[in-house]
Order: sequence, then structure tokens, then C-alpha cells
Amino acid sequence: MSRLIWSMGFAGLALACAVASWLHRPVALPPRAPEPEASGPRAQAPTPRPIPVAPPPSAPVLQAMPDLRPSVEPTLAPAARSRRTPPAERLPLVKALRGTYSAPEARRDAVLAELAASGESHEPWTARARAALAEWHAQVEADVLPVQAEPPQCFTAGCVARVTFPDGDSFQEAFRRTADLQLGDGTTHMQLPPERRASGEVVAAWLVLRPATP
Repeated sequence: MSRLIWSMGFAGLALACAVASWLHRPVALPPRAPEPEASGPRAQAPTPRPIPVAPPPSAPVLQAMPDLRPSVEPTLAPAARSRRTPPAERLPLVKALRGTYSAPEARRDAVLAELAASGESHEPWTARARAALAEWHAQVEADVLPVQAEPPQCFTAGCVARVTFPDGDSFQEAFRRTADLQLGDGTTHMQLPPERRASGEVVAAWLVLRPATP
């Protein structure tokens, strides 16, 4: 009996030592996968870009309007302008030219009335004015067609000639081709609003103003 107890005690001691040895054994963990090595320098994190903010709407930009020109001749058609101060003799005429009227015909009549009111003149400068009107007439006949031109009348404020065109088309073409006609230094000439007749003819008044230095 005592031998049996001794054998069981020895076996239990051996089992206890085996269990203690097993408990103190390190536990083997599964191997970690190696991290891949970068072939080049380590890339830097991208710098965040600022989000563009649209500026507040400003006042609308006005677009340039196209050059609107009437299909008929303008109310007042100066072919040349003098930058000098007009002489006193033609100041009433200039005032009539710059006046405000309800119709182009009213401007024409006012200018012609002031011209006649200045009095008839035969001063030396009127010869140059008559020559300028004759050159104007010759230019129209060379570029457009023959037209009827009355002899010019000269007054203290300027000289005027009435020219008759057979129709509106020829009048328009003459105005287009002679709008920039130069008739000499110091000469201011212009075309007044026309008179349209029932026959279709158009009568234009050509005007050469008194020069600043007669």
C-alpha cells in the first residue's frame, strides 16, 4: 500500500514538472511580412492646393455699341472743319449751324437765312470760295455723274451753290465720295440738309464759309 502511494506521488510530481516546463515555453508568433523598401527617395505628401474662390460679380461691362449710321445723309454734313476761332462776320451762321431743330430742313433754312442776312460780298476771298465750289462740282462729275450746279452766291459770311441731283442714289454716292474732299488750307466747306422734290430730284446746298483770314 505504501509503495502504491509512493509511486502515485512520484508520478504526480513528474506530471507537475512537465506542466510547469510547458507553461514557461515561449509562444511562437506567426512571421510578419517584410515592408517593401522604396526604390527611390521617399515621396513627400502632396501639398493641398487652395480652392479658387470666384470674385464677387462686378458691375456689368458695357460693350461698345456698333457705329449706327443712317441710310440717308446726316443732318449736317461738314466736309472740313476749321480749328481756328471763327471771325465775327460768320458767328451768326455758326450759331445757326449749332442750333437745335425739329427737322433737318429747319436747320438748312436757318443757315441760309443767316447767310443772306450777312449781306452780299465781293471781297477777294470770295474768288477762292467760288473756285472751291467749282472744284467740288468737277469732282462729283468726274466720280459720279454730271449734275446741274447753279452759279454760286457769295455773302459776307460765306458762299453757297445749289446743286441738283437726278435721284437720291446719285446724291448719296456723291456725298460718300466727297465727304473728305479737301478744297485748300483754311477752307471750311459743308453740305446742308437736302431738299427732296416730288420728281425724285434732290437739291443740295453746298456752302463755303468765310475764312478766318480773308
